[in-house]
Amino acid sequence: MPERAGLDSFFAPESVAVVGATPTEGKGGYGIIYNMLDSYEGPVYPVNPGRDEILGVKCYPSLRELKGKVEMAIVFVPAAMVPEVLEDAVEAGVKAALIESGGFAEVGGDGKRLSDRCKEISEKSGLRIWGPNCTGLVNTDPFIFAPFMLLRKARERLKPGCLGIISQSGMLAAGFMIQYVISGFFTVSKACAIGNKLDVNEVEVLRYLAEDPKTEAVVAYLESIDDGRGFLEVAREMVGRKPLAVIKGGRYEESARAALSHTASLAGTDEVIDGALKQAGVIRLEDFHDLMNVGKAFSLHPEPFTLATEEANNIAVVTVTGGAGVATVDMARSSGMKIASLEQKTLERLTKVFPDWMPPGNPVDIWPTIEQKGIDAFIEILRDVLADNQVDGVILLPFADRTVEYFPFDKIGKELNKHGKPMVSWIFGNMRYFKLYEECWDEFGVPVYTDIKSCVLAMEAYLQFSKTARKKTQEGHD
Repeated sequence: MPERAGLDSFFAPESVAVVGATPTEGKGGYGIIYNMLDSYEGPVYPVNPGRDEILGVKCYPSLRELKGKVEMAIVFVPAAMVPEVLEDAVEAGVKAALIESGGFAEVGGDGKRLSDRCKEISEKSGLRIWGPNCTGLVNTDPFIFAPFMLLRKARERLKPGCLGIISQSGMLAAGFMIQYVISGFFTVSKACAIGNKLDVNEVEVLRYLAEDPKTEAVVAYLESIDDGRGFLEVAREMVGRKPLAVIKGGRYEESARAALSHTASLAGTDEVIDGALKQAGVIRLEDFHDLMNVGKAFSLHPEPFTLATEEANNIAVVTVTGGAGVATVDMARSSGMKIASLEQKTLERLTKVFPDWMPPGNPVDIWPTIEQKGIDAFIEILRDVLADNQVDGVILLPFADRTVEYFPFDKIGKELNKHGKPMVSWIFGNMRYFKLYEECWDEFGVPVYTDIKSCVLAMEAYLQFSKTARKKTQEGHD
C-alpha cells in the first residue's frame, strides 16, 4: 500500500502548481492563478501547454516538467482531461491534487467512469485527492486561498480567526467567504469545500480541524455522512472542547435526490441521523443564516460558559423596550429555554434602582430606570442579573443612538468575565451606530445581531454546548 500524505499537503503545501491556469480574466483558471500568485508565499507554477508565461510567471506544458518541485496541484481542466493530469502528478511526485473541475459522479454516466478512474489512480499511487467538483479550501494561517473565485488582496481581507467551515457545496463555501468573512461578520481559521469526497471526506477534514490548534469551533453543511461511525466518533471527541454545529441536507426524498445530482451523495435516514447527532453533542441547524449566526457566536467565544442551574437553560432578558422583551420571551420559550425566576435578593437590589412605581421582574425592562439615572443604569442592573444563581445567560436588548459612544462596555465586560456567563445582544435604532456597538462587544466575546431570533439561537447554542461540556467533565470525575 503506497504511503499517503496527510492534509497538511493541502492546507500548508511547500509549493503549488495550477493546472489549467489561464491569463484570460473571468475564467476560473485565471482566478486560481491570480489568487495564488497574489497571496501565497511559496513557489507557484502555472501549467498550461498553450502558454509560455501567465501573469509574468513561466508556464509549464505539464506537471511532468516539474518533477520533484510540486507538493500540491490545483486542477481546473475539463473532467475528461483530469485522469491524465493525475497520472502526470504521480509521475512528478505530487503528493496532493485539489480538483476543482466538475462533471464527475454528480452527472452520472461518463462522469461516474471518470470518477472511478481518478479513484483508482489515487488508491494505486497514494496521491491524495480533494474534491472533485468543489471550490477548494482556504487557510488563513499559513495563508492559502485556492478557490477559482477571484479575490484580490485576499491575504489583507481575510483576517485569521478560530472558526472552521466545512461545506459539501463549493459555491456555498465561496459564498460564505464573500458574504460573511470579507464583510467582517466573523473570522475563520480554515474554510473547506469538499465536493464529491472521492478521497478526502468530511470525517478526515473534521478530525483535522478537531486537532488543529488554530481551529476552536466548527460549522458544517453536509449532504451525506459516508462514514457515520467515524463522524460521530470525532464529534464525541470534540464534546466540551470544540463546538460543532451542522446542517445535514437531504432530509426528504426530494432533497436527497437533489443531493445525489449535486455532489453524488446519498443521504441516510434522517430520523436516525438526527438522534445520533444529538447524542454526540452536535448542534443541528436547518438554515444557512442560522449556521452562520451560530458560527459568529462561537468565533467570538468557543469555550464553555459557567452554568448556574442544573437545567442550563434559564435566561434573563434585559431590555429597553417592553415589546421586544415579550417577543424574546416567546421565542426563547419556543426554543425550549426558560425565563429565569430571579432570586429575591436580586429583586431587592433591582428595586433600589427601579422607579418606585415599577416592580422589577424578568424580562427586566430598564428604560424607566435609564430615564431617571442615565446610561450607567445598565451597569448596576446587569451586575445584579449576572450574579443571580437562577440565571444561566442574558439576552441584552438596547437602543442604538449616540449614547453608544459612551456605553459602559468595559465595566459590563468585567462583570461578564467575573461570572463567566454568556450574553448576546440585539440592537435596533440608528444604524450608523450598529458597527461601533458590535465592535465594542467583540472584545468581550458578545455576539451582536440585528434580529431577536438569532440572539435566541446563539444563546441556545451557547448553553447546549456548555451543558454537554459540563456533563463530560462530570463523567470524567466519576
